[in-house]
Amino acid sequence: MWQKEDRYRIRALDRAIDILSALSDGKPRTLAELSEDITLSSSTTYRLITTLAYHNFIERDEQTGKYTLGFACLELAQSYQVNNRLRKVALPELEALRDQTSETIHLAVLDHMEVVYLEKLHGLYAIGLMSSHIGGRALAYCTGLGKVLLAYSDLDRVRTHFERVEFKRYTDTTIDSVDELMHHLELVHRQGYAWDEGEHEPDVRCVAAPIFDLSGRAVAAISIAGPATRMGQSKTKAELTNKVLQAASAISEKLGYGQTRHETRRR
Repeated sequence: MWQKEDRYRIRALDRAIDILSALSDGKPRTLAELSEDITLSSSTTYRLITTLAYHNFIERDEQTGKYTLGFACLELAQSYQVNNRLRKVALPELEALRDQTSETIHLAVLDHMEVVYLEKLHGLYAIGLMSSHIGGRALAYCTGLGKVLLAYSDLDRVRTHFERVEFKRYTDTTIDSVDELMHHLELVHRQGYAWDEGEHEPDVRCVAAPIFDLSGRAVAAISIAGPATRMGQSKTKAELTNKVLQAASAISEKLGYGQTRHETRRR
């Protein structure tokens, strides 16, 4: 759909969004670094930066001369969190799952074949090694959330995308080829959940399950994540798998999943 509307896009706005996207990784950048990242001249980048700074979407550190996201981005993020229906529906179940397991709980969606975190509830134990954060992105092929979301996507599109991707091997268990990924996604789809066996962060384990909407589409996923020392035993893995599946099912029901079939049977 979006490709058909390309003629209505505003180039300057596209470029400004590129700047915000570049800064969203949390790394401060100078004007020259931003210009290089978005492949624009320094003069054009400076004009865009000036406009964004005027509206408080970015700010400049006077000591270092580097730019970061401004508080206007925080206001938008907070508004999105407050008004996002998926998050509001899921939050009670996420909190209950956190309390039951004492582990860290995530809610995420798939965007351009990457995981985007909508919510993260920290467990009762501090885990300094986990890099996920609300609004952050993660690779899909080596995370539990990503693999379960890919498994319920159009697999032809998934294959086409990852045939163009250079797989980076983070650990000994990281999937590193498109054929291995597609085989694994078939397994994930059959069993209805995905485990991350330290595939991105070696000491982290994660189990994820899909969330379905009224139409039966997998619109998001939730996960339980924690250190391998607590989540690596087979009995614990089975218990956590059941809990994440139950929570995902409860959220799906709240979104209307299954209602159409029940109404059809009643008729």
